[in-house]
Amino acid sequence: MTLMQRWPAWVQVFLLIVAVFGTPEAGCCRATFQIINLDGPNEGFNDPGAPDPASTAGGNNGATLGEQRRIAFRYAVDIWADQLNSEVIIAVEAAFDPLACNATEADLGVGTAKTVHWNFAGAPISDTLYPAALANAHFGFDLAPLDNDISAAFNSALDGIACAFPRVWYYGLDGNPPADTLDFVSIALHEMAHGLGFQTYMDENGEKFLGFDDAFLLWLEDHSSGELLSDMVTAAARAAAIANTGNLYWVGPNVTEASSVLTAGRHPSGRVEMYAPDPVEPASSASHFSTTLEPDELMEPYYTAANHDVGLALALMQDIGWSIDRSTRGNIAGSSSGGGGGGCFVGAAMDF
Repeated sequence: MTLMQRWPAWVQVFLLIVAVFGTPEAGCCRATFQIINLDGPNEGFNDPGAPDPASTAGGNNGATLGEQRRIAFRYAVDIWADQLNSEVIIAVEAAFDPLACNATEADLGVGTAKTVHWNFAGAPISDTLYPAALANAHFGFDLAPLDNDISAAFNSALDGIACAFPRVWYYGLDGNPPADTLDFVSIALHEMAHGLGFQTYMDENGEKFLGFDDAFLLWLEDHSSGELLSDMVTAAARAAAIANTGNLYWVGPNVTEASSVLTAGRHPSGRVEMYAPDPVEPASSASHFSTTLEPDELMEPYYTAANHDVGLALALMQDIGWSIDRSTRGNIAGSSSGGGGGGCFVGAAMDF
C-alpha cells in the first residue's frame, strides 16, 4: 500500500508513506549521512571567495569560504553520526540562502525532516508520526527514496553587506569563536537535531498534523494538569499547554535520567522544562528546551555561545525512538566547554 500526503505550508515539507518490506532491528551500526549541496555555482557552499582567517586559525583549513562552510557542516554532521545508529543512509540537503535579518535580530538557520511516516513495519508505536531518518532506521530501508530525509538552510546574509546585524559567521572547528561572530557548527548541530526529530508536527493552534500524535508530542506534559498533550481531547487544550510558561515539561525516561546535569530548569522529579512562551511562537514553542535551563543546552531557542555538545538532545533522541551509540554518550567528538544554547535566531525566538 502506498499513501502520500503533502505537508501544510506552515511546515513546508512533504509527507510520504510507501510500501512495507522487512523489519530488521532498528539501527545496528553508526549512522551514515550523505550531504546534498543545493547551492549553485559561486554561492553558499560553493563560494570561491577567500577563506575566513579566524576560521582558519580555528582549525578549518578550507581553501575558499565555500570549502570552509562545507568542512564545518560536515564536522557538525559527523558529531551526530557518532551518536546515532542506523543501517539506512541519512540524506541531508543543505544550502546558504538569504534569511530574515536586521540590525537587532537575525534568522540563523532552518532545519526539518523532509517527510514523516506512520504505521510502517517496525514502527515503535502505531498511528504515530516519525521523521524520515528515524522511520528509516526502524524500517531498515528508505521509505521515501525519491526524497531527501533532512533539509537545512543557513543565512547567507550574515557574511555580506545585505544584513545590518553586527555578527558574522565563524566556521572554525574549535568551539571558540571570536567576539561578534556566530559559531556555525553550533547552529548546524541544532538544525540537524530538528531534522532528526527534535520537533513536534503539531501546529501553534494545537492541531495534530493529520490528526496523529508524533513521536515528540508523546512526551510533552502540561504540569499544571499532569496531562500529556497526546491525551488531551481538544486542540484548544494543547494550544493552552504550549503557552503555559514554566509548566510544559518533557517526561521521557532517558531525558529524566540524564537531567541531573542541570542546576535549573529541572523539576525535582527529573522532568525538564520546555519552551512555552505566551503568546505562542509558531514553529518554536514546544520544540525546544526552555531558556531557564542551566547550564545552557544546545536545543534552547536562542543562540548565546558556542556549544558542540549535543547534551540532553541525545537522551531526547533516545526517548523518541533512536538507537544511540552508548560508547560515545557523554564523550562527544568536538565537544566544547563553552556554554550556550544553539539557535536559529539571535535576539528572536527560534524556528525549525
